[in-house]
Amino acid sequence: MAEYAGSAMYLAWVYSGGTVILDADSRNFTWAPTLNWIDATAGKDTYESLLPSFGTGQDISVPLVAQVDGTALLTAIARQTAGTLVYGPEGTATGKVKYSIPGTSAGPQWASPFNDVTEVTINFKQTAVEVKATF
Repeated sequence: MAEYAGSAMYLAWVYSGGTVILDADSRNFTWAPTLNWIDATAGKDTYESLLPSFGTGQDISVPLVAQVDGTALLTAIARQTAGTLVYGPEGTATGKVKYSIPGTSAGPQWASPFNDVTEVTINFKQTAVEVKATF
């Protein structure tokens, strides 16, 4: 199996005002969808018995190198802006996997070290199940 670099990633935020491409300035993308479990252990069970339950809305973190005059981005990621993240781990070539992840922006967080570039981190909350498809 062949590996691929994170720089191949395609990442876009689609919201009511349009689409903002995030991968050009991104430094990382973290998404870890999980599942809640129901503990069905009872009586004389000698080992924990678990049943799969609801998926959970995950926090998705996207740190970006901040750009001069980035007002379009700041509008798109304003707190409580709902939309869909489109994530292509291997890029957008025909047949490559694409995830559409419904979510809401928690707004930007800033880090401005005196001897490095300013970063803006966008935190999204997944609000419904993702859809897996291909480009």
